[in-house]
Formats: sequence, C-alpha cells, structure tokens
Amino acid sequence: MLTKRLILCVFAGLLSLTPPLFAAQEKATAAEIASLKKTIAKLSKNLSTLQGKRSSAQQALRRTDQSIGELTREVLRLNSQLQSAEARLKTLEQEKKPLLASLQKQAVGLERQLRQQYKTGQQPRLQLLLTQRDPEQISRMLHYYDRINQTLTQRLESFRVGLVRLEDAEKAIRATQQGIFDRRDLLKARSADLETVRQERRVVLSQLDKKFSSDSQKLKTLKGNQQRLEKLLAQIRASIEKIAIGSDERAFRELKGRLPWPAKGKLVQRFGNTRDGIRYEGILLADNSGQPVRAVHHGRVVFSDWLRGYGLLIIVDHGAGYMSLYGHNESLLSDVGEWVSAGDQLATVGSSGGNGVSGLYFAVRYKGNSVDPLKWLARR
Repeated sequence: MLTKRLILCVFAGLLSLTPPLFAAQEKATAAEIASLKKTIAKLSKNLSTLQGKRSSAQQALRRTDQSIGELTREVLRLNSQLQSAEARLKTLEQEKKPLLASLQKQAVGLERQLRQQYKTGQQPRLQLLLTQRDPEQISRMLHYYDRINQTLTQRLESFRVGLVRLEDAEKAIRATQQGIFDRRDLLKARSADLETVRQERRVVLSQLDKKFSSDSQKLKTLKGNQQRLEKLLAQIRASIEKIAIGSDERAFRELKGRLPWPAKGKLVQRFGNTRDGIRYEGILLADNSGQPVRAVHHGRVVFSDWLRGYGLLIIVDHGAGYMSLYGHNESLLSDVGEWVSAGDQLATVGSSGGNGVSGLYFAVRYKGNSVDPLKWLARR
C-alpha cells in the first residue's frame, strides 16, 4: 500500500511545477490548481487499494527492499563525503608545504640577524654617544640601529603570522583526518547493516519461491503486478495531464532513436517477449548492483517509491504524454517533484521487487500505451 508520505510528496511535487531552469514553463491557473487538488484527493482514496492485499512475505520483501535502498543511498552519500574529505586533506597538505618551507627560510634569516644584532649590541648606544664626536655620524648610526630594529620587528611579526597560519593548517588537517576516520567507521557499520538486510531479503525471496509452487500462481501474481502498474500510470496521467512541461530543450518525440541508454548493462529481455506467460512491456538490462541509472531525457519525477512486482521504481514525465520508467532499482536517488535532465543519475541498479537477476527494467509509455524502448534509444 502506498504511504501517506508518498501521497503528500506527489501532491507537493505536482503543485510546485514552476522551476526557474525552464523559462517556458506554463503557470497553472487557479482553476487548474483547484481541479488538480480534486484529482489528487481522488487519487489519495484509490491508492490504498492500488497494491492489493499483500502476504507477509510480500510485506517483508517491500520492507527489506526499502531498507536496502535507504542504506545504499546512505553508503553512497558517505562515500561521496569521504572522497571530498580525502581531496580536502590532500589540498591542505599541499598548502602546508610552502608555508613550512617559507617559515624554515625565515627562521634561518632571523637566526643570522639575531646573532648579528647580539654582536652589534655589545656596544651600547650610550657608549656610542660618548665615543663619537661628530653629531652627523651619531645621527646616522642611531638611524641605522633604528632601521635594524624595525626590520627585525617586522620579520619577527611576519614569522609569528606564518606560525599561526601553519598551526591553523595543521588543525584543519587533523580535523579532516578525524572526519575521514569517523566516516570510514560509519561506512563500515552501514555496509554491515546493508549486508544483514540483504541476507534477510534472500530468506524472503526463498519464501516467495516456495509460495509460487505452480505456474498458475506465478502467472496470477505477475498479471496482478502489471495491472497495478497500469492503474498507477493512469492515475498519475490524470493528475498531471493539465500541467505542461515547458523547456528550451528538444521535445521527447523529436529524439526517437537518439536517446541515451539508461544503464550500461546487457540487453537480456526485449519488448514484446513473453516472460512467465506475460508479455514484457519494457526491456531488461542485466547489470551489476550499484551501477548508475540515468534519465534518458529531461522531465519531472512523478513517482519514486516501491511498487509490487517492480520494486523501487522511478517514473519521469517528459510532457506531451511521454513517460519513462526505471524499475528493480537498489536505491532511489531522486524524489517526487525533482526536475532531471538527460544523463542525471536517478537511481542505482538492483534486483528489488523480487527480480531474479540484478538489472534495470526500462520502459517508455505514450499516453499510457507501451512502446518499444529500443526504437527510442540510440544504437550501440
């Protein structure tokens, strides 16, 4: 059952459709917004029955899939923070080198000047005044001593400032190093949690396999999954059909046969093939878990959650009736309402939803109808 959180996310995302990046974006009128609110209210009532009654095994599958998704997202975030911290540490250490070299050079010069000052200082100014008879000579010598003292004072101050900068740099390095250690520990803990949940998921999948002891049971379940997706897409279309997606970019329909692939995996299931007695309405790209899943064109995320049979699923609306679907993900990196461009990472490849192999389910819909994604993707 889709959560109230998802309903609110869909509602909030659909009411904030005026992104600054798209100058041509049409503003919804007050009447359109009022109509949209009614549509969302109706959608909210229907969502509770959309996914149907789930067995305890299906509930456990959803729970473990979502836990894996959240943990994977956190692991990715921690890895990114760790890489940034390590890059920062490298920069700080590079900045420290010239500071240290400059201070070492200054220290040698100061030592030399202080030794000279000490030797010269054996003859006090009073003795100089008593032994010299020429007032001009006395004036020159006093001015000389003042200049030496002034230069020494300036060099000492410069050295002090340099020491402070070096100390600050070393403090920053130590803090960054500690941050790296902390993130590594947290990353290790989260990775262990992730492996634990994955083990739980394997147990759940084993239970589901036992439940689907007959082909008829499996076929019934797959048909139910397909029907739930159709209902979801219909309700999403009804909610957003009055809101245009304006953009300076080329329209989706103009790029047929030239769209980038959403993942780098191997094509193992084609559109229209029969799989377990069900016509496949997308393609399946086998790929390693954790690999990036990218948007094929600009648009707005209108669904980002778990759907029975498709696991962690993202749906992007491209306007003019076109949508792209990305299923069986390991983690979802884009939220409802976000604008994305071609090449932006939406998710990571996985096997959520009970898929037997790690890979991406990708589909294209036009006004609710399935179309062959291979006709839209560039040849490779």
